[in-house]
Amino acid sequence: MRSTVAVINISNLRHNLNRIRELAPNSKVMAIVKANAYGHGISEISKSLEKFGVDYLGVAFADEGITIREAGIKIPIVVLVPTFPDEAKKFVEYDLQASVSTYEFVSELSKESIKAGKTSKVHLCIGTGMNREGIQPGDAVVCMEKCKSISNIDFVGVCTHFATSSTDPVFVKRQLRLFNETLETLKQAGYSFPIIHTANSGAIANHPEAHFSIVRPGMSIYGYSPIPELAKKFDVKPILELKTKVVMMRKIRSGESVGYDRLFISPKPTTIATIPIGYGDGYFKTLTNKSQCLINGKRYSLVGTVCMDECMVDVGDDEVNVGDEVVLLGKQGNEEITAFELASKIGTIQYEILTAISARVPRLYVEE
Repeated sequence: MRSTVAVINISNLRHNLNRIRELAPNSKVMAIVKANAYGHGISEISKSLEKFGVDYLGVAFADEGITIREAGIKIPIVVLVPTFPDEAKKFVEYDLQASVSTYEFVSELSKESIKAGKTSKVHLCIGTGMNREGIQPGDAVVCMEKCKSISNIDFVGVCTHFATSSTDPVFVKRQLRLFNETLETLKQAGYSFPIIHTANSGAIANHPEAHFSIVRPGMSIYGYSPIPELAKKFDVKPILELKTKVVMMRKIRSGESVGYDRLFISPKPTTIATIPIGYGDGYFKTLTNKSQCLINGKRYSLVGTVCMDECMVDVGDDEVNVGDEVVLLGKQGNEEITAFELASKIGTIQYEILTAISARVPRLYVEE
């Protein structure tokens, strides 16, 4: 195994799931595992979540659901992003539930379900202000009327997605009011749904009135609140640490440069430690001359250009040796580097920091 590794703490994953259950005690949990479980490894994370009794898994695409099924996962999987009718066969074959926004997909899903002698479960997605997916509220009854005549389809759920659940409660209340009004209109037309879900991580913390039947935690499952201001309310623990080891040491003189394009020139004699991680591993090149790492419990600055496979660290005159552990995300001693910290240095969000960790970085799963 490479010295560069992402260590995934399954005990922290269990803690985070329990925190979600405490915040939404009357709701089931659909853990969102799209994008390779936010960079943590979709198959292993899904297996652990199933073991911990999570009720549903949520993915973006059918192929992610297929990966989970082929890993042996049996619990319900909901595909949340709209897809094309020609993918309907996958949903039937792998027992995937679709979040649907068009009659055309439901119609094709019905045909494939009839062929297979199965009934497919679907969730009607209502667009209430995100303007990304979902049927318009005014078209919901019309869609259901069209779908009424097709067979082998079971509308088990209805859902929407909040745009500002962590940041703008006024807009959330507007979306929720529109969603509830649509539910009532559907009910009056004779359509009701046993499963209702709207709450992403932000809404789990801020809007208990939106918890309904199921909540859909994403980032909070992996140990981060959607925004730093909600960290205390969530009390979750990051489950990923990104580590490597010092592979080479080199003393340089004052005025010498480090890395491509000489973007760091040392103002004094110092020692440079090379570590085998770079943007090919998902450690952003835009972190050049901005980030730090932890060695022996102390912070050190990365200097020079972040390369595809390597980075360089200015360790001064300290006692640092080849083979010493280097932490780029996580804790060492009394110090910690979080995805929030890295994100703030390059103007992005913690979601991108974690999902960017590439497939060539081995994931090592540990449980305390």
